[in-house]
Amino acid sequence: MSIALVTGASGGIGRAVCLKLLQNDINVIAHYNSADEKFMDDFSVYAKAISAVRADFKDKNDIERLAKQIETHHGHIDYVINAAGISEDRLLINYPEESWDNVIDINLGGSFRIIRAITPLMSHGGHIVNISSRIAVRGGQGQCAYSASKAALLGLTFSLAQELAPQNIRVNAVMPGYAATPMGMSNSNALKRAKSESVLHTLSDADEAAELIYFIINTKTVTGQVFTLDSRL
Repeated sequence: MSIALVTGASGGIGRAVCLKLLQNDINVIAHYNSADEKFMDDFSVYAKAISAVRADFKDKNDIERLAKQIETHHGHIDYVINAAGISEDRLLINYPEESWDNVIDINLGGSFRIIRAITPLMSHGGHIVNISSRIAVRGGQGQCAYSASKAALLGLTFSLAQELAPQNIRVNAVMPGYAATPMGMSNSNALKRAKSESVLHTLSDADEAAELIYFIINTKTVTGQVFTLDSRL
């Protein structure tokens, strides 16, 4: 049975990915940090195939503990979907350095830490998918830290695709578009802008993102690529 680690599983895209994997007979380890464990109620019908693990993405020791826990209970990992992330939006002139550090450390540093800790458990190969954002390549007012973190995540993806290829570990990134997730709904200005910029005048969809991610992890010869799922040109 294949096993996937989904980080940020309590968020909109993370939840959708968990459900898609479970529906396709992939066991899921659902990572969360600050969310209440009640998010697991959404997967009660799959209780035997999913487990929850809590870890602070900013804490190296906590990530290493998570990896040890996975090794002890599961032995290996086939897929890692890095969906954990935060956004603290404010214009540069008023942007606190603490917020900058927090966003960069979680979105970029956390992904780096989890990949470094988990790849030893992927000795027979596997697939890593990093969730980036259109903001990574277009930028956005008031989103300097979020944009920078997601752009750097693309660089991490490109580098690790080359570095991990000899181990048959593929590394790709997805820019899922602006979706009606809890994070997406929290910024009303960005929400309106996304709808107005869409040629379909609609938002992206977390379930469609999960479909794309499921397709990607089933490819055998694709690595170092960025997949965009959006209707903004």
